[in-house]
Amino acid sequence: MLKSLPALRHAALIALITLAIPGCHKERSYPVYRENPAPKVALPIVIRVRDAPVELAIPRVFVSYEIDPLCLPPINNYEGVQYAPQQQSIEFPVQRISETEFTTTVFKDGMEVADYYGRGPCTWVPSLVKTSFTFVIGKRRINAAASAQVRKIEGDGGSTTYIEKALAPRIVGQNPEWAWTLSQTVFEKLPSTERQNYFPIDISQRIEGEAP
Repeated sequence: MLKSLPALRHAALIALITLAIPGCHKERSYPVYRENPAPKVALPIVIRVRDAPVELAIPRVFVSYEIDPLCLPPINNYEGVQYAPQQQSIEFPVQRISETEFTTTVFKDGMEVADYYGRGPCTWVPSLVKTSFTFVIGKRRINAAASAQVRKIEGDGGSTTYIEKALAPRIVGQNPEWAWTLSQTVFEKLPSTERQNYFPIDISQRIEGEAP
């Protein structure tokens, strides 16, 4: 009997570890953030593409909103990480103005202000307007994304993203494929001989009455 004690202790230890593991990986749950059912603060947007190597389909447009971190639950984990979702995106419908221009109206108050965590109303700030295009080359499809900070759209006239004209995938074998993109800051550092290898996507505020 004495010889069996180490084996019993070993089995008990394994059982305790087995019971503890599910607790370590317990799935966290958070409230569902809601869209504002009656948004009022509109921001008209225009997207212009120049010198694209292929015909353009209507893009998708999203706005990313950031929640007020003060309304989120306190951090009480060993890692010191806030696991509660801090961003939410809403897709808005897009219309074609011309072969190379598109428009949409997004809303700065697109997310509902509510007491999601019992710590007071959670407010939201719109941070990014994001657009994504799918380019078709024969039977091949490749995506490209551009974005602009809302504050730049309202204060600096918008933002430009540059797409490589070759529409080569960033990663060989990538599925779905995504094209190489450059920010305006990086593009402006390129030699003039290399700039011709890219075409721009502009995201700016649409001024009512402005000619497309």
